[in-house]
Amino acid sequence: MSSNQFRDHCASERSNIINQRMYARNVPSQILQPYLSVTPAQTKFSVLPVVDPRKVIRTPMEQMPTYNPEQIFNPGNATAPWSGYAANVNKESELKNQIYALQKCSQATYVPSPNSDLYQYKFQSTQEQQPFPDLFKEEMWQPFNPNQKDLGYGLFNNCTRQQMKNLTDTN
Repeated sequence: MSSNQFRDHCASERSNIINQRMYARNVPSQILQPYLSVTPAQTKFSVLPVVDPRKVIRTPMEQMPTYNPEQIFNPGNATAPWSGYAANVNKESELKNQIYALQKCSQATYVPSPNSDLYQYKFQSTQEQQPFPDLFKEEMWQPFNPNQKDLGYGLFNNCTRQQMKNLTDTN
């Protein structure tokens, strides 16, 4: 095998790995609860319909667990299952302070506990030596003012040409 063929083989393997990762980001981690839309019934030519003209659905709907974004990956952006939202309406209302009337007491303000994930960061870190020690070094610079004569000080109608002429006349 020549070196060019070996490089192409490695590149194709890398390409396959990247393609598999991209494909995995388009597939949910579990089967999501499907959206159901009730098919419309034609009522244009019926006068006082008494019987529902829609077909009876004989296939039972498969029940999925309640959608939780912390446990189930959804590749969509705005089309998550409604069950996850409906299960957390009370939590969201409590966070928005919608369950309490306007009053001046301790229940009127929501203060999250110090153990909540708002304050506690839970991520894995590794202690590694920084290979570039000057990467986060903050430099101390001398103060520098390029506009020592204070030209163009007005917000509007800055006549800097005239201000420059006035400087040369007085200096």
